[in-house]
Formats: sequence, C-alpha cells, structure tokens
Amino acid sequence: MPRIPKPSFEERRKVVIDAAMTCFAQKGFHQTTMQDVAVEAGVSPGALYTYFKSKEDIIEEAAKERRQSRAVRMETASLLGGAIATIDEIFTDFSGTLERRNLSPESRIRPQIWADALSNDRTSHILKESWGDIIKRNAEVVRRGQDSGEIDPTLNSESVAMMVLCIADGLLLHKLVDPDATDIDEFVRAFHSVLTGKFNAGSAREAVESE
Repeated sequence: MPRIPKPSFEERRKVVIDAAMTCFAQKGFHQTTMQDVAVEAGVSPGALYTYFKSKEDIIEEAAKERRQSRAVRMETASLLGGAIATIDEIFTDFSGTLERRNLSPESRIRPQIWADALSNDRTSHILKESWGDIIKRNAEVVRRGQDSGEIDPTLNSESVAMMVLCIADGLLLHKLVDPDATDIDEFVRAFHSVLTGKFNAGSAREAVESE
C-alpha cells in the first residue's frame, strides 16, 4: 500500500491560518481564543503554538500571504499595458470578490483588524505594513501613467494610490454592513467613469453647447 506523505510544516501552518480566519469571522477577533483556533484546525493546543504564538502572529502571516497574492494579480493586470487600464482591472478584480453574498472570512475580519489597530500596537504595525505595500505598488503604476501622459504629473503618486485604497476599503465596509444597498456593478461603473475622465462629460457637453 502506497505511503501517504504527511503534510509539511508550511501546509499545516496554512491550515491553521484558514481555521483562524474562520473563527475570527464567526466569533470576532477579540472573542476568539487560541484554543478555538486549535479546535477548528484539528490540532492540539501544544501543536498550535509550534506554528504560531499568538493571534497577531497568525494575522501577520496571513497579511504576508495576501501581499504575495496581490503582487501576482498586479503583475497580471500590468500586462494590459496602460496605467489606467491596470488600476481599473485591479479595482474590478477586487470588486468581483465582493459580489458574492457570503464574503470570505478574510474580508469579514478586516474591519475588526482596523478597529483593533487603534489600541494594539502590534496590529497597527501589521496593518500599516500591509497598507504601505499596497500604496507602494499602486504608486508605481501611477508614476508609470504620469510618465506616459495618462495621469496628471503634478499629482502625488502615493496620494493617488492611497485614494484608491481608501475607496476599496470603504466599499468593503459598506458591503459588510449593508449588502443589499451596495450595488457592486454600479459602483464599478462609477469608478471607471471617474478613472477614465468620463465623469464630467455632462459639464463638458454643456460648455460646448453654450459656446
């Protein structure tokens, strides 16, 4: 009978992270204990602490995985060529994850992490690091657009990147609080309109007609 290979250390860590995300989404970040995570992951408490020492350790590792995944998505989006098309694709890809009625556990716990960061220095550091990575990557796309003439070169690239991040986080929060009132398709249409300069088309048309 063939021998079934045992899961590697990294594979077990991934199981623990997924279990923790499920617990955080169901019980809340503060209410979840490491014991809860151990039960959900199907490991003993002693074994759990060989993978992670705290809930913050789990969040930090999950954030690293997210950054790696984000880098791949941005690389794929950049194949579209222009900076505007890249930003539009990145935002559309993110919005697509919000169209499902049942959002992923990771999406559901993000506002909890934001709240915890207000009083927890460790969580605040993890969150700032994650945001910093997003802003850095998006700013590089913005600068590329400025060099090509797609984007106003007088704008601060980091500020533009932060604006896009804030829009995305705000959309997620509204989707979580009031899913029925959040029309993702219409939101994406509006964002695309602003991004491509079509948002002020009515004013431009009126100006032409008044001449």
